Amino acid sequence: MRARLTLESGDCIPPSLDLSPNGQPVTLGRSRDNTIVLRDELASRLHAKIYFEDGRWHVRDFGLNGTRVDTARVNGSAALQDGQRVKIGEVALKFVLEPKSSLAGLPAAGTPSPAAPQTMRMPPNMVENPHKATKVVEMPGERMARTPEPDPSDKQLRVDELTALCKFMSAAVEARTPHDLVNSALRAILNQTTARIAGYLSFDPDDPGPKIVMPESAAIDVPLSRRLTAQAQKQGKTIWLFPALSASHPPTDSLSAFADAVCVPLKGENGPFATLHVYRTGRAFAERDVKFIEAVAGHLSHGLSILRARRTLEAENSRLRTHTPAADDIIGSSNAIMHLRQQIIKAAPQPFTVLVQGESGSGKELVALGLHRNGKRADGPMVVVNCAAIAPTLLDAELFGYKKGAFSGADRDHPGLFQQADEGTLFLDEVGELSLESQSKLLRAIEGKAFRPVGGTSDIKVDVRIVAATHRDLEKDVRAGRFRQDLLFRLRVIELRVPALREHPEDIPELAAYFLAKVSAQCRRNFRLTHAALNKLQGHAWPGNVRQLRAAIESAAVMSESDAIDADAFHLVGSAQEPSAAPAAAVPPALMDTPPSLNIDEIEEWAICKAMRQTGGNVSHAAKLLNMSRDTLHNKLKKLKEKGIDRATLTSTPAPLVASEPAPV
Repeated sequence: MRARLTLESGDCIPPSLDLSPNGQPVTLGRSRDNTIVLRDELASRLHAKIYFEDGRWHVRDFGLNGTRVDTARVNGSAALQDGQRVKIGEVALKFVLEPKSSLAGLPAAGTPSPAAPQTMRMPPNMVENPHKATKVVEMPGERMARTPEPDPSDKQLRVDELTALCKFMSAAVEARTPHDLVNSALRAILNQTTARIAGYLSFDPDDPGPKIVMPESAAIDVPLSRRLTAQAQKQGKTIWLFPALSASHPPTDSLSAFADAVCVPLKGENGPFATLHVYRTGRAFAERDVKFIEAVAGHLSHGLSILRARRTLEAENSRLRTHTPAADDIIGSSNAIMHLRQQIIKAAPQPFTVLVQGESGSGKELVALGLHRNGKRADGPMVVVNCAAIAPTLLDAELFGYKKGAFSGADRDHPGLFQQADEGTLFLDEVGELSLESQSKLLRAIEGKAFRPVGGTSDIKVDVRIVAATHRDLEKDVRAGRFRQDLLFRLRVIELRVPALREHPEDIPELAAYFLAKVSAQCRRNFRLTHAALNKLQGHAWPGNVRQLRAAIESAAVMSESDAIDADAFHLVGSAQEPSAAPAAAVPPALMDTPPSLNIDEIEEWAICKAMRQTGGNVSHAAKLLNMSRDTLHNKLKKLKEKGIDRATLTSTPAPLVASEPAPV
């Protein structure tokens, strides 16, 4: 029972088609893979199918917006009668049953002819229309048309879409925060595609703004489809809802109120990190709409990466400009410094707050920098705040920022230090100097991680790791009522202590060499320290720690007339241990940093002392280093004790650098 479909209203390609019971089922939809391509925005990519079964022609509906036979909506499938009209959106196709004789010799729909390409009868007006994507083939006595070809104009952005894309790219350059950039992208998509809802959804659970929904009038609790999000994250490509998910689209899904949806993954260096959701009501998206959304998403993902890199560079530049230059790494190989490095490596990957305690000048900021660079936020900014320099009246504006017009002189929006450190680390140096009022405000920000800028109308949430540092005894300040106990508990989740320089004097030669190399490069000279100078540096108590050591070396180098800097070039005061420091001549030869002579016995004594100091007095380990038995080492230690060098002296006395004649380092 042959039949024919003929276009009566709307637009489709081809406008008529012969149906054969022995041919393939005929598909109708917006996709160009269908037998009949419907040019209607209410049509799904695969909207309906017409097939022959049990001696009758049937139509089955797959579209979200439904298919009608005359005025009745198809519920699943329906049988077709002669003269009925199949309606999809604005497209109406008349179904006509024809006698076998009228269609004799014509190929069945979907079946190629052996003598010519698959063809079908076309009205004369189709030949003269240059805008239809249909190729016309001249045949003897009649005009025939074959399968339609894609229209290139549907795959290219129009002038208005290119203009909207350029405007978004220009606005993206001016965006200062990720939130502003995402909002700009969502507004551009809403304006151009006339979508109902546009949303941003981050995969990172620590993202301060994991979900942003536009327009502003939309409810913040508008659900963004988890089904589309999971599929876009897994496949790493755009998911256009219909017909890809229409067959499994449950009526209770969050998209049941929308006609179409697009979900685009935002990709970074390590794969997708977020998705853009765009939903429309009333009609489906056109291919140009999807291409515009993909173009905006591509620029948005790149812009977010650039914005993070820019904020990181700005924070690093600010840190270097406003703070005393320091070494980028913690220098030293003593047990105390090695233990500190191990603690930093353990604490760095954790998201918890860290409290760094130590004397002024001991290197607390370097510890904070090590925590930042070895953690998961190394790509984010590190913002350094000197709490002692912030007046209590300005704390809100400095930490939390302010809006334009919030007070006299606020001529623009200013992001606070918390916002500047978003996705990075905020280092609160000398946190013990904050007033009690300031401590209360800081505690609220750390606890809730949400705050409101001065003059703002809504809260801002940021993703910041807090590292605090102090030289004060906060436990004592809590007992005295100068520091909040609840803030101390919140800051001291992980506690690190930086040892004072006098606790690891064996690192002074390495530190001195580093600082001397720096000043030599700056002064274009080749400074060097004599052994007497190094011995004097190791004998000092250094109340100002590493900062004082650096200043002393720079001062001595600049004022020295010779490249060899001797002990008399250092004028060191303020050491409580200096009067009792042993002079160089009183140090036993066995405790010198180098063998006092080439005498075999003195070299052996020197090696034993060196091994005992290196192992912390562990006889078994020292014996292994010396390649001798434990009993032999015990006998030799007894002989050293008779000379006044006992085990306590070996493990507690640092190795001063003494030589009979000055030598360069």
